[in-house]
Amino acid sequence: MAPETRPANRRGEILDHASRLFSAHGYDGTAIRLIARASGVTEAAIYRHFDGKAQLYDEVIRAKAREHDIAGDLAGSRGHGGVEDVLRAVAYHILSLAQRDPELVRLMSNSSLENDQGRATIFREVRIPYIEFLVDEITWRMAAGEVRRIDPVITSRCFVGMVMDCALNAAMWSRLAGAEVDAQTVVCNNVPIFARGLTNDGAASPSNDGV
Repeated sequence: MAPETRPANRRGEILDHASRLFSAHGYDGTAIRLIARASGVTEAAIYRHFDGKAQLYDEVIRAKAREHDIAGDLAGSRGHGGVEDVLRAVAYHILSLAQRDPELVRLMSNSSLENDQGRATIFREVRIPYIEFLVDEITWRMAAGEVRRIDPVITSRCFVGMVMDCALNAAMWSRLAGAEVDAQTVVCNNVPIFARGLTNDGAASPSNDGV
């Protein structure tokens, strides 16, 4: 007889199956009974681990975010190069994340259409690490004179939103335009334009000394 699944492992298995089903069918199209059936447990077992579908959905998104450690990855780019280099690092990370984890992309796309709570969780767990990183970088670079006086929060949210839209819709662009649109093309086209709008004319990049 196979050993009984430990409770901690069972919770992880439920999250794995729920992630696959939510990404395939959306929040509204995924019933608890489907998750239970896929996980090989009863519906009552689901409710022993989660308060309900909304909490389970949130936990799926949080688990996805933990897998990728966005803030930890970005920390290696802190204070390096000019503002264009920083924007490029953020853009590449977002687009690379989308390529590595299409399940997360589908969760984000589905949430934007049908689930307010899911949108809030994705914003908090996936977008905010990028935004907070950029806010800190832009604020520091404004103080150093590299970046003109702007609102760093608005600017960071707009940039992250633009790249997220690319990540979510690049496949659709390819289908509609009849040509491949890859991450390199998106970044090379958009990042220099955005960076030129931020940079003071003739400003040098801040020194990395002490960073």
